[in-house]
Amino acid sequence: MPARLQPLTVAEPIERAALIPEFTDYGGLRAQHVGLTGARGVLGGILKERLDRHGINTAAFPGDIKDSAALAHWFADRQFRYFFHFAALVPVTAVESDPLLAYQTNVVGTFNVCQRLLESQKNCWLFHSSSSHVYQPTADGSLIAENAPTNPPTFYGATKLAAERVVETLMAKLKAPYCIGRVFSFTHSRQAPPYLVPSLLQKIAALGDGEVLEIENPSAVRDIQDAEQVIDAILHLTLRAAVGTVNIGTGAGRSVRDIAEALARNSGKNIAVQGNDRAPAGALIADTRRLKALLSRTAQA
Repeated sequence: MPARLQPLTVAEPIERAALIPEFTDYGGLRAQHVGLTGARGVLGGILKERLDRHGINTAAFPGDIKDSAALAHWFADRQFRYFFHFAALVPVTAVESDPLLAYQTNVVGTFNVCQRLLESQKNCWLFHSSSSHVYQPTADGSLIAENAPTNPPTFYGATKLAAERVVETLMAKLKAPYCIGRVFSFTHSRQAPPYLVPSLLQKIAALGDGEVLEIENPSAVRDIQDAEQVIDAILHLTLRAAVGTVNIGTGAGRSVRDIAEALARNSGKNIAVQGNDRAPAGALIADTRRLKALLSRTAQA
């Protein structure tokens, strides 16, 4: 299926995708106990703040998911209806600098969470936050469906795919409900370099009017959205108690050059953008048909 390239506006460089409505039905969660890992990260932090703000009984694991005993002790005193696993070692550069720690955190840590949840949390639905990095970027910009071959080009992607297989194997074997969300690119004001948008903003802030912004791999294409919208999608999937693997993206591609140019225009400076592709241009754009179907069923429920 050919990809749709989404133009970026000056006023709002990262627009909201129409297919993911704002989540407002917190009443459906208010009688439930909710737990999560990764509350210090962007996605986990947004979710925790949203649930707290709306009076949802929420607990965030405060420790290290590599510590299986600490997880067991923490789970033992609680009974959750929904559990969200966000904790992981990111970004790609951090993973590459310490692959042993990355594997222990992203894969063994996920095993620890699943093990302790399965031991103590009867009928608890698990949302596991994975990544589009499990896919091989396409050369032609075609949309990537959940059943597309997985061939991670980075070690980060390899650890996230291995973690997915831990979740699938354990949860399916013990007949426990779970959903794996393959989250495509996102940005948020809480992010810092080396993530794409904050890195570009940092470079733009250091440039004067009329100067040139140098970027790497400008032809690479990403399916990027605001992190708040990712959480909206996850909460909709939660009320639906969706099962299986689902892409969480917009279905629209934007080149790194387009993103950089939109951010430069938004700064009010006259900044030219230039750069060279140091690797073959690839695209990671979500096929969102399954997400759309699940959100439609949520709206009708």
